[in-house]
Amino acid sequence: MKAGLARMDITPACSVWMDGMIRSHRSTGVHDPIFAKALVLSSGVQMSDACAIVSLDVCSLSSSDCRKIRTMTEKLTGIPYDRIIVAATHNHSGPATVGHLNPREDAYTKDLPKKIASLIKKAAGAMAPAAVGCGSGQEDTISHYRRLLADDGHVVMNWEPWPAERIVRALGVIDPDVGVIKIVASGASAQLLGLLFNHAGHPNVMSGDNYLITPDYPGRAEALLEEEYGGTAMFVNGAQGTMDIDGLKDRDWAGVERVACTLAEAVKQTAQSIIPCVQARLRAGSYQYTVPARKISDKEKAWAQEILKKTGGALQPVADGVGDDYKAALYLQLLKVQHQAIPVEQVCIAVDDYAFISFPGELFTEIGMRIKAESPFRHTYILGLANGHVGYIPTRRAIGEGGYAVETRKTDDSAEDIVTAQSLALLRSVHG
Repeated sequence: MKAGLARMDITPACSVWMDGMIRSHRSTGVHDPIFAKALVLSSGVQMSDACAIVSLDVCSLSSSDCRKIRTMTEKLTGIPYDRIIVAATHNHSGPATVGHLNPREDAYTKDLPKKIASLIKKAAGAMAPAAVGCGSGQEDTISHYRRLLADDGHVVMNWEPWPAERIVRALGVIDPDVGVIKIVASGASAQLLGLLFNHAGHPNVMSGDNYLITPDYPGRAEALLEEEYGGTAMFVNGAQGTMDIDGLKDRDWAGVERVACTLAEAVKQTAQSIIPCVQARLRAGSYQYTVPARKISDKEKAWAQEILKKTGGALQPVADGVGDDYKAALYLQLLKVQHQAIPVEQVCIAVDDYAFISFPGELFTEIGMRIKAESPFRHTYILGLANGHVGYIPTRRAIGEGGYAVETRKTDDSAEDIVTAQSLALLRSVHG
């Protein structure tokens, strides 16, 4: 096996709009730098045998930008387009690379594909003989199931200040899995070269009232691991559509440090048990398909038009979630494209009996856990927010219950079954 890693500082040089929350103005400074990091693996002699995974400290990337990155990378390196995963950590305090809730930062994003392609080229150029291994651990205190059932029957999000005595129960469970790829130099030194770690959560300890650029807790966890072990640490998110940090506790820099330390410790414990192998088996595959778009009902259309009459289309800043003003504008946007199927592409990269399968959006955790449970691999990990962003994919059950994410989804209720079936088909194909 050969491996190469590289990093690049992608901190904006000036004030920018930030993604993840509806904010009232641009950033006012930098609390911590943000990075893009790349890992290239190959068990063959040709670059066509290689695979690449990139992680960026941003909320999400558009499908168009991801296609540009992958196309440029294939031309620069020979790594096949369909063996490249470009994943956003889903950081809610980075530049607006898509512009979901605030204006897209076109000037910042314009050169990003070229930069990331050059980063992957650098990682590919650094490839050297290495031993690679994977491990699985757990961390069950960082992420919380964020959809809560209130005593009046409606869904409350865990950041809403609803009286605790009126919460009946959480409507599901979290996915505590921590997946780790450990890369060490071959030979007697066995120097640690890198750690790629996967855990499902929402990097929004710092909410919408924060105007300082930061990678939030995943970036801080990476820094802690790098300070202790050297090498390059890379976080990749999971199926986190129904998971979040504690919405009413430690929403400050001390909270970032606490959560980061907890995640870093879980990664350390997992990595310690991994015995890397120079002959690890690398496989890959990809699938492309479509899911139907959400249909906006006449009732939803009328409601949206009434709201927009009152707001004039303006959005009010909110620390968490979105208001009716945002949902109304979204409904009318979705109405225009409701007969256009939504393209989805997934890439699966497997190291021995550990599979890492991408998804271009935010899968509800239940869907991710079902894919994991039915996968032919011993361990399977979802890499969310990867190679594009189609939004939330809720379960049919959740759509019947309502709540945030259900109300802001772009796909119809068949998406759960389609994504699950296609993901499992891809995993079975790669497993062989």
